Amino acid sequence: MAADKIVMHIDMDSFFASVEIRDNPDLKDKPVVVCSKTYHLHKDTSRGVVSAASYPAREFGLHSAMPLSEAKRLCPDVICLPMNKTLYKQVSDNVIKIIQKHVKTVQQVSIDEAYVLPGEDIQTYEDAAECARKIKAEIAAAERITCSVGIAPNKSVAKIASGFQKPDGLTVVLPENVSDFLSPLPVTKIPGVGKKTAETFDLLGIQTVGDLAKADKRRIYEKLGRSGMAFQDIANGIDTSQVMETADAKSISRFHSLNPYTNDSAIIKMGAESICEEVHAILIQKKMFFKTITIGIRYADFTTVTKSKSHTVHTSDVYFLKRHALDMLEELTANNGNKKIKQINIGVSNLKKTDVNQMQLTDFF
Repeated sequence: MAADKIVMHIDMDSFFASVEIRDNPDLKDKPVVVCSKTYHLHKDTSRGVVSAASYPAREFGLHSAMPLSEAKRLCPDVICLPMNKTLYKQVSDNVIKIIQKHVKTVQQVSIDEAYVLPGEDIQTYEDAAECARKIKAEIAAAERITCSVGIAPNKSVAKIASGFQKPDGLTVVLPENVSDFLSPLPVTKIPGVGKKTAETFDLLGIQTVGDLAKADKRRIYEKLGRSGMAFQDIANGIDTSQVMETADAKSISRFHSLNPYTNDSAIIKMGAESICEEVHAILIQKKMFFKTITIGIRYADFTTVTKSKSHTVHTSDVYFLKRHALDMLEELTANNGNKKIKQINIGVSNLKKTDVNQMQLTDFF
């Protein structure tokens, strides 16, 4: 089986909630939700929306997009946490970097999921499964969270497969087994089939993916148009969409792990300079300038601090990047009580394509 017929879908398990529980072990095995918008812990009229629910919370029927008031009605003891977007973005970036080390193409479709094409060295589904196991193990070791992976002949089947054995699952669907795998699943497992579409299918007597695969095409088109035909193609294991490398990045970042953990300023400085050089190399490769520098530090106890600074003019100068990154690093560690550092992350954002007429900030010095 050629490698271009193998697609992986990697999906982090209850991502926001898992990161919060990782950093606060007392929350383990408790119903936890991460909330967007506003929330009020000490009022009966809680407002907000659930963005992620831990697996214990899901046992009470809690799920993303649920009003917080409903979540608290179903589970009065639910623990509500605000979103920490900066932390989640940092963890997501680290996860993508780990994935990129093992595969050829990564199409990140959200903060917690990506489609992947393996490299030329992966020619069989067994090879792909072994690659997935390595990715899962490295993410677990570096970030202390889990992901689930689906491996299949196309994107849609791979996405369905990644949700088949959550959490921490690995599901391989061989081409000859696609129909047997899909047929018994509820039609709501097809990506994009929501509540209203499922109700329409139900009116047509369609409850399973197998039902949809065999349904009359004309009736499907009459009720759901082209989207209905696309769902029926997926039900028959057909998906010609390609895994495309994620478009121009909104940010570029790299991290450096310190092993053993250390508070030695010389070692930390060397690590930071090394990351700056990696980021600079990517900027040159992608022909990009930046205006904003962000630095993050993760300590040995897994607490994380970050700092960002924007400048007035775009640049790609490595010495400028190093100088300001090291200054920010010093500011972040000034009051750390000599805590040992586990990982340093340095990124640039507010990017733009280079222009031969663009003056760089360093031109003013």
